[in-house]
Amino acid sequence: MNKILNMVPYVGALIVAVSMIAGFTYMYLGNDHLTKVFLGMVPVGFLVLFVGVVTNMLKDD
Repeated sequence: MNKILNMVPYVGALIVAVSMIAGFTYMYLGNDHLTKVFLGMVPVGFLVLFVGVVTNMLKDD
């Protein structure tokens, strides 16, 4: 369980990074639908990142 909890912040950061790169790339290419999808995933990634960091700070080793 600790291995999974340690990976959650990295997963959130990965979601944010990939979503922003893909979203702005599709925005540049003019594909509005995929731009909305990928840029809409950025807040989800921040939420996962925040939950992972707070959970790691509050867990009892």
